[in-house]
This record gives sequence, structure tokens and C-alpha cells, in this order.
Amino acid sequence: MTDSGRVYGGRSEHERRSDRRTRLIHAGLELFGTDGWQATTIERLCSSAGVATRSFYEEFAGREALLGAVYEHVMNGVLTTVIPMVQASEGRLEERIRLGLGGYVGYLTEDPRRAKVAHREIRVAGVLENDRHAMVVRFADVIASEAMPEGGAAGRVLALALAGAVSEVLVDWVAHPEPRPSTAPIVDALVRLYVAAVAPVDA
Repeated sequence: MTDSGRVYGGRSEHERRSDRRTRLIHAGLELFGTDGWQATTIERLCSSAGVATRSFYEEFAGREALLGAVYEHVMNGVLTTVIPMVQASEGRLEERIRLGLGGYVGYLTEDPRRAKVAHREIRVAGVLENDRHAMVVRFADVIASEAMPEGGAAGRVLALALAGAVSEVLVDWVAHPEPRPSTAPIVDALVRLYVAAVAPVDA
């Protein structure tokens, strides 16, 4: 039996596996985020990560599982980078909306691999729709808590619609050939949409 606490080369089994998993996620970000899901084989992933195929399957059940881990890695980066900034802001609602949308779009597009994984390849793969939808719901919950004046079912539907709008404009941005357009007009348009959606309705 393998002793997970056994040390080789100064590192425990847990440390070696953690490093291996990290290298595979980075390889997945590079290959899924550039060549795409369909062109990325397990052999290429292992070669890029410097990991044996047998070791790959000790970490992930298959390509789909690795893509899911890369997607989660990217989106958790958004959550830990952008949401604290919004929550710490004391600006007006519109300023906080711009901060959140600008941070989200900026985080994903400053490394286009992130945007491609999150808003194209996760759909191309076709097997991770539940994961993608769960993340949309998660962001809709953030929108509802940070900017939505209306609660209940109507507020939830509106928050989901706004989250979906961000996703679709980034799908379009990813589809553009290089050099891709500036994201400033995207953020401006989304801010107008969000502000109009959450603004109180005059009696």
C-alpha cells in the first residue's frame, strides 16, 4: 500500500500530488485556452505538464474532469479578486456596478485564455453544462445581494438574466479574431444595462 505520508526527494506524497495537479491545471488553461477543447488530447496535456499518463488518471477521471477543474480555477479567481473589491466599495450603486463589471470583464480578458475557457470551451465540451449553470447561478446570487432592489422570484430571474448578458457578450468577444476589440465599450454597455435594470421604477 502507498503511504501518503512517505517522503521522497524532500516532499511528501501529498505535496507531489498537489504539485502535479497544479501543473495539469496550468497545462489545461494553456491548451484549452488556446488550441481549444477539441484539439487538446490527454497526451498533449501530460506532455505540457510533464506528467505521466498514469499519473494523470490518479488526479482526474478524464479530460472533462480537468476542464472542470480549470474552469473552477478561473472562476474562483474572479470571485476572490472582484467580489471583495465590490463589497469594500462605499461608492454609489452605479460606481459599484462598474467596479464589479469592470473587474469581472478585466480579469477574464487580461488573460484571454481565461475568457476562452469560461465562455467558450466549457460549452464546446458539452458535458459540463451543470457546472457552467451552477456558476451562473452563483454569480446571479452575487448580483442579487449586491445590486438588486427586488427580492423573491422576480429578482432572481432578473439577476440570472443580467448574469447571462455578461456571459453572452464575452462569448462574442472570444469569437473575434486577434486582435480582439477593446473591452471598454462592453463594460459601458453592461453598466447601462445593469443600472437601467436595477433602477427604482417611478410610481
